[in-house]
Amino acid sequence: MEIAYYLVDVFTSQKYGGNQLAVFVDYENRVSDTEMLQIAKELNFPEITFIKKNRDNKVFDIRIFTPEYEVPFAGHPSLGTAFVIAKYLVPTVGSRMTLRVKHGEIPIELTSTDNTITNSLFVMQQAAPEFINTFTHEEVAEGLGIPIDYLDMQQPVEEITTGLPYIVIPIVNLVKMNALQLNAQKVIAFLKQHKKYKTNSNTGLTTSLFFATDQTFEQGTSYNTRMFCVENEVLVEDAATGSANGCFLAYLLKYEALQISAVVEQGFQLNRKSHIYLEGTRSEDEYEIKIGGKVVEVSSGHWKL
Repeated sequence: MEIAYYLVDVFTSQKYGGNQLAVFVDYENRVSDTEMLQIAKELNFPEITFIKKNRDNKVFDIRIFTPEYEVPFAGHPSLGTAFVIAKYLVPTVGSRMTLRVKHGEIPIELTSTDNTITNSLFVMQQAAPEFINTFTHEEVAEGLGIPIDYLDMQQPVEEITTGLPYIVIPIVNLVKMNALQLNAQKVIAFLKQHKKYKTNSNTGLTTSLFFATDQTFEQGTSYNTRMFCVENEVLVEDAATGSANGCFLAYLLKYEALQISAVVEQGFQLNRKSHIYLEGTRSEDEYEIKIGGKVVEVSSGHWKL
């Protein structure tokens, strides 16, 4: 027994950039929960997705797995899955679709619906942000083992979620951003201390770390960012993180401006250049969070079950 799958790179216009994703088509629900996690571990990509149901070529039920567990929402898997649906799984490419994930419904817009959709941005609207709590710069520096002069003391450190939780940590400049060094056990101890680790968090999810600076490698980008997460006791850096950038956009709307339009560069320190498009507005406590990017196909095949 086999199911079809597709490999894509997300938040990039060039193959082998951005963030890797495998998308499996499983309309007949042949793959069990255990097998989905086993496949995620076998591929060892940041995430993989399974399309479980097609509802009139407009709404699609999907499930998302990391090599560690199933997650209720993730950014680059949503956009990469939408690309596969638009290119391979519907008779006519429309400008909109909806993905149903565990956290809720994710509307996706396409900026172009030509036959190749190569030049289209895939734009998702994320759920309303939740601002969980803030940290002092001193406890972050001490807890994570980061020199205090790396942190931008003028900007707050805050944990935010739009489906997955991140601690947004502003860094003073690109030199300090490039020099960041984290120890997995120290990060785990910090997260456990604050009840942000999978074993003691309210959600059963581990909070990840998202660093940002307004100094960049490229002239056309607004921020350089890095995301670190703990998976199976190992600290992993992500090349492009749509969910984290959604939280970062909420952070910017809360502290910087009521309207934000920006391009974020991520993955540059990993030699997997990624460009993430942020568009958002805030009216009092109402946030509109949109994150976009391009997607490139890499390969396709059939997975033996």
